[in-house]
Amino acid sequence: GHFEAGRAASPFIAHIHMRARSPETLMAFYLGVLGFRPHIQSRTFGMFDCGTGQRRHMIAFNIWARDELTEPPPGAAGLERYTVVVPSAEDLAAVAQRLDQAHQPSTQTDGALHVADPEGNRLRIVVAGD
Repeated sequence: GHFEAGRAASPFIAHIHMRARSPETLMAFYLGVLGFRPHIQSRTFGMFDCGTGQRRHMIAFNIWARDELTEPPPGAAGLERYTVVVPSAEDLAAVAQRLDQAHQPSTQTDGALHVADPEGNRLRIVVAGD
């Protein structure tokens, strides 16, 4: 992540919650394409989340603001992108292959895979230690 002066240049964030128009579509992408594991999927509560075997609750989506959800104005504060760290180059290659099979556009630069999820949240996927 990138933060202004006074904050860490590469913070570790335990989990993030994002507003969503269609959490079901996002979950299909995060589970089926990126390879996360499901954790909570509550249509009643309007919250879905996923993670890994080590950390079950990492990325969550909720519909609590769905009706008012609009694109932020240019220059507004918000999440620019976040980084997902995978264990190995083989894992990164597997994600790239699944993105290609899903016809999901992505780019690869300096060993990082750049992609946007179906709602436009931008991710940077890198191998641990790089």
